[in-house]
Amino acid sequence: MTIPTTTAVLAYARADIHAAVAAADDPHRRRQYALSARDYAVTVLLAGDATADQTRHADYYLTDAESFIAATADH
Repeated sequence: MTIPTTTAVLAYARADIHAAVAAADDPHRRRQYALSARDYAVTVLLAGDATADQTRHADYYLTDAESFIAATADH
C-alpha cells in the first residue's frame, strides 16, 4: 500500500470541499464530505513536507469544512 503524497491529500481535500458545495440539497451528504475534507486538510497541516502554499490552501479548506460542519450540526 502506498501512502498518498501531501499534494494528493490536498487534492482530496479540495475535491471533497467541491463535493460538499455540490451537495447543497442533501445536508447529510454535505456533512460527510465536509468531515472528510476536514480530515484531509488537517493531514496536510500536520505534514512535515507541506509547503507554505499547501498549508495556506489546507487552512482555507479547513475553514470551509468547519463552516459546513457547523451548518449541518443537527444532521
